[in-house]
Amino acid sequence: VLLLAVVSCLVVTGSLVPGAAAQTPFALSNIGQRTTSDDARMMARGGWGMAVADSVNPGFKNLASLYPLRHLVLKFTGYGDYMESQDTRDQRMNSRVVAPDIRVAGPVFKERLILTAGFQVHRSTQYHTYLDTIWGEVWSDSIAGNDQFNRSGNRFRVPLGGALKILPGVAISGAVNIEGGSLTGTANNFFTDPADSRGPFYQTNVKETYDEYHGTSQTWGILLNPFSWFQAGASWTPAHKIEADRKVTHFGVTQAAYSNYTMEIPDEYMAGLQLRPFGRLRLGVDGMFQPYSEFTGPEEWMVDMEDEYSLSVGLERMQARKRRGGLSNLPLRLGGSYKRWAYRVGGEVGEEKMIGLGTGFPFGQNLGSLDVSVSYGIIGDLEKNGIESEIWRLTISVTGLERWW
Repeated sequence: VLLLAVVSCLVVTGSLVPGAAAQTPFALSNIGQRTTSDDARMMARGGWGMAVADSVNPGFKNLASLYPLRHLVLKFTGYGDYMESQDTRDQRMNSRVVAPDIRVAGPVFKERLILTAGFQVHRSTQYHTYLDTIWGEVWSDSIAGNDQFNRSGNRFRVPLGGALKILPGVAISGAVNIEGGSLTGTANNFFTDPADSRGPFYQTNVKETYDEYHGTSQTWGILLNPFSWFQAGASWTPAHKIEADRKVTHFGVTQAAYSNYTMEIPDEYMAGLQLRPFGRLRLGVDGMFQPYSEFTGPEEWMVDMEDEYSLSVGLERMQARKRRGGLSNLPLRLGGSYKRWAYRVGGEVGEEKMIGLGTGFPFGQNLGSLDVSVSYGIIGDLEKNGIESEIWRLTISVTGLERWW
């Protein structure tokens, strides 16, 4: 059943939107867009999940929250984006499908010691531009054609860690994150005119830059669960270095150059609260701060760096299993988020605002669930950034639990 659910999730997510994968133009430069790794349950309620300790529908935003697990758990999340972006010259529509987060965890000692691993796409860039261009007169020829620029790649993490309950209502976690990924940028000048039956007179220029990343980081977390109506959680990822090997290739007159550089990624702080005011209702808030103004790396990125932070708030009506309860048994989630990007675009920092709504469908015997959310967001401002993007996102997560001993 679990395998069928995961395959169905892949098929549904993969059929969300047609066309080539792409992102908002804000991801065209610098370190790329922070990829949302929240599951559908979190996305629907605005993104909060640092203080959730749920053994039936566990979240991986704070690994310390895994300590109540009594089953082996597998969680898969995928989402599809449809984007309409506008700049001062034109408007374009993009779509993409992403599977940013796959996690597994299992109890060594039930409700006390948990081990976990996974794969998380941390930052992502995939974008293509095309611009018709006239270069003017060369040897009495009027040169025309187009400029194209492609940028694609991901930075990913492989978290390996665990959670430990050290006192009643207190759990801690630690993880080593294997950092990897690559980024390819290709700039092309295609000279289409003048031309004859044999083709264009002038040869195309192509420059390709390929960066490959490798490194490690650590993440430490804590969850406080002193009362049934209150939970608090926090995590810290210390500053760390990511090494990059760069290869620059010029085609036409083929030549290649090799170099390397180091990115120093600043500390990341995350914290959140969850309240249970009454009945099935849960309220939550999460915050994140990362001082990217302290980032060091390629000079062309550093000049535009700013501190990054986000705030998520929302509510959730938990699921119930009342006899003949029908749709009223289903969970209901609603929330919103604000995110300030780590770098300036068009001279101003990019801002992202998003609202979400969703529900979920539990599997039999409470052994997992299928969760769905729909989100709408706006990135940037046409007047401040020169670019503005509207995003519709459908997120699907499958959580499967298995009694393994």
